[in-house]
Amino acid sequence: MRTPQITRTTVAALGGIALLTTLAACSVSNADGGTAKSSSSPTPTATKSAAPQYFEPPADIEKSKAECKDGAVTVTQSNQDVTVPDCAKVTVDASNSIVHLGAVEHLVVTGSINDVAVKAVTTITVTGNGNRVTSDTAPKPKDSGDQNVFQKR
Repeated sequence: MRTPQITRTTVAALGGIALLTTLAACSVSNADGGTAKSSSSPTPTATKSAAPQYFEPPADIEKSKAECKDGAVTVTQSNQDVTVPDCAKVTVDASNSIVHLGAVEHLVVTGSINDVAVKAVTTITVTGNGNRVTSDTAPKPKDSGDQNVFQKR
């Protein structure tokens, strides 16, 4: 009866060797021969540009003008390319518009997603969101909105 004991031991040993061989074959290695190590966090592959990206307006955008009367004008034309001459106070109450301004003393932007280019401005107040104001001067804006950008040309 000694033979069955040897056979059981031999089969168990061979099974253990087979298991170790199988597990060893599943390990991952690097091209340089080293073993791969897991990281605690994934490595991102996308990159983000440091500068905000803006798009050119469509070629068929409607163009209009707003007149300054008694030193003030309110731009209400949404989804348009609007031009305003020099004016003491300009309020942009439009949305998704491109606004070209001359010299302005006080600029107020209450609308959202506007691209406002002003020649010169003394004060800027923004309560809307997602606007960009570009000017030749750089006054400190009063910004109570979100995601507004102010640039000097």
